Amino acid sequence: MIASSVTIHNEMLAQRPDLAAAMGQPFYVDRKGEIPVGKKPYYQLPVFNYHAGYLTTIYARDFIEGAQRFAEVPRLTPLQIEAMDMADELANSDELRLDMDFRPGDIQFLHNHQMLHARTEYEDWPEPERKRHLLRLWLAPADGRPLPPGFKERYGNIEPGTARGGIRVPGQTLRARIEPDS
Repeated sequence: MIASSVTIHNEMLAQRPDLAAAMGQPFYVDRKGEIPVGKKPYYQLPVFNYHAGYLTTIYARDFIEGAQRFAEVPRLTPLQIEAMDMADELANSDELRLDMDFRPGDIQFLHNHQMLHARTEYEDWPEPERKRHLLRLWLAPADGRPLPPGFKERYGNIEPGTARGGIRVPGQTLRARIEPDS
């Protein structure tokens, strides 16, 4: 399932500007165990970010709600919850959502800061030849859009054309298998 974060932003702005503004304020976000050296297990970042003439969005409600497990993280406000509810409702609406059915060999390219994406449940199989096998690749083109300074907390490097995205954790081996385990 995919939906344009720009369209969601614009709909929120038209219908409930107070909720759009709430999404432009920092939320606490859980790192879900991918904690760079010297960092806390959570960080702050707005969902809607305006920078260098662009609207850049980063939204994963489960990561925001996950940060609530830390006692020192302030509780979500009713306004923040209402804003996320509206964003979720819009993203899941038949008018804004596009459903895609992947088949073996399919490729999907999305701009992660302009498209929200989620998946539905799927059934995996015990047989290696039937197992789900998904690879994710983060591309950073040389002429890519500039990211807001706050994204440095999430991605480390934010300069266009450099490796940005993903979390490098000590002891983690980066690899991408083309064939599933057998």
